[in-house]
Amino acid sequence: MAVESHTKRTGWGRIIATLFYREGTNVFSVLRNQDFRNLWTGQMVSFLGDALAYNTMTLAIIRMANDADVSSGRLLSALFVLSALPSLFLGLVAGTIVDRANRKHIMIGADLIRSVLALGFLLVGNVDQVWIFIVVSVCLSTVSTFFYPARTAMLPAILGKDELLAANALAQLTHTMSFVVGAALAGVMVGIAGATAPAFIVDSITFLISAIFIARISVSGAPPQRAAVPAPVVRSISWMADSTRTLRTMWGELVVGLRYVVTDQVMRGVLISFLALMLGLGAANVTFVPLLINELGMQEEGLGLIRFSQTLGIVLGSALVSTSLAQRHKARDLIGLSMLAFGVTTMIVSVVTSYALMVAVLFAVGLALSPPQIVASTLMQRHVPSAKLGRASGAQGTIVNVANIASMGAAGLLMDEIGAREVFMGSGLLIFGAGIVSWLVLRGVEDVPDDPETDEIPLPAEGTAEGPVPVVNTTEAHP
Repeated sequence: MAVESHTKRTGWGRIIATLFYREGTNVFSVLRNQDFRNLWTGQMVSFLGDALAYNTMTLAIIRMANDADVSSGRLLSALFVLSALPSLFLGLVAGTIVDRANRKHIMIGADLIRSVLALGFLLVGNVDQVWIFIVVSVCLSTVSTFFYPARTAMLPAILGKDELLAANALAQLTHTMSFVVGAALAGVMVGIAGATAPAFIVDSITFLISAIFIARISVSGAPPQRAAVPAPVVRSISWMADSTRTLRTMWGELVVGLRYVVTDQVMRGVLISFLALMLGLGAANVTFVPLLINELGMQEEGLGLIRFSQTLGIVLGSALVSTSLAQRHKARDLIGLSMLAFGVTTMIVSVVTSYALMVAVLFAVGLALSPPQIVASTLMQRHVPSAKLGRASGAQGTIVNVANIASMGAAGLLMDEIGAREVFMGSGLLIFGAGIVSWLVLRGVEDVPDDPETDEIPLPAEGTAEGPVPVVNTTEAHP
C-alpha cells in the first residue's frame, strides 16, 4: 500500500514532498532533537534580525541619499562589496581555527560580539555618516565568517549522519522565510513609522537570544582530540608551520582546480552559467531596491510583498525542477532554457512601470532562477571525478565569488551614471547571451556519463604542496 500511495502522488503532492522531505525524512523531524532545536531556534531568531537590519539599512541609505539629493548607487555598492570581502579572504583561515577550537564557544563569542557591533548602526543619522554602516557591516561580516563554519562543524556532533540533509534543508528554508519576513518588517518600519533604530536594536537582541540558545546545547563543541603539544611556544610554532603548509596547499589546489575548470567541457558550461547568474545577481543586489523606490515609485512598505513573490517563485521553481522537469528534459536544455528565461525576465524588470505587474514579474524571475543553479550543480557532481570535484568546485567558487563582488562594484557605479533600469537591461542581455553560450558548450553532454574520465589532469601526490584540502562554498545571494 505504501508503494501504491507513492506512485499515486502527483502534482502538488510531489512538490510538497520535495519541499519538506529529504531522502524520505520530514525536515521538521530533526526538531525532536533538543540540541538541534536550541540551535535552530537561535538561528531562526538571528536570521530574522539580520534580514530586518539588512533591509532597513538598504532602505535607510536610499532615503537619506534621496533627501540629500545624492545618488545611492556608490554607497550601496561600497556596502555590499566590502561586506563580501571577509568571507572571500578569511573563509579558509576561519575554517582552520574552527577545526582547532571549541565550536560552541566560537558561536557564543561571535554572537556576543555581533550583538555589540550591531548597536553601531544607531550612530548613523544622515548620508554623511553612511560610512559607519559600511564599517560596522564589514566587522559583522568578519565575525560571521567564523560563526558559520563553527555552526556547520557543530551539526554532526548534534545529529546523526542520516539527519544532516533534513537539518540543512530546514535551515535553508528558515533562512529564506526569515529574509522575506525581515524585508516586510523593514518596509513597515521605514515606510510607515519612518524609524530605523528599532530594527537595529532588535538585531542586537536577536544575537543575544541566539547565544542563550546555543549555550543550552548539551554537546560540548570541543573539536576531535589532536596529538598533545607540550608547551604554548611549541603550539605557536606548530600552528605557524601548519598555516604555511595550508597556504601552499591551497595555492596548489587552486591551480589544479583552475586547470580542470577551463579544460573540461562540463565545467566550462557550468562555469559560464554560474558566472552569468552571479553577475546578474550581483547587479540586482545593488540596483534592485533603488529601482523599485526611485524608478517605480514604490513605497518602502511594499518591499515585503515583492520579496515574498520572488521567494515563492524560487521555492516553486526548485520543487518543479526536482519533481518533473529534470526527468523530462536533458540537463543542458534545462540550463540553457532557464537562463534564457532568467535573462528575459530580468530585462522585463527593467521596463515594468506598475507595482502590481512587478510583483508578478518577480515571481517569474524566481521561477527561472532556481533551475540553472540546481541542474548545473547536479551535472557537475555527476560528471566530474570524485577525486577532482573538491578542487574543481573550489576553484569555480573562487571565480564566481570574485565575479559577484566585481558585479556589485560595477553596478553601483553604472547605476549612478546610466540608471538602474539600464543596468538591469544590461544584466538581462548578459544572462541571455550566456544561456546561449552555455547551451552550445554543453551540446552533446549526456546527463549521466557512461564512463567518466579520471586522467585528464594528473592529481598531485598525497602530502605534497598540492594535496587535497576541503573547500566550503558559502556563497549566498538575494536579488
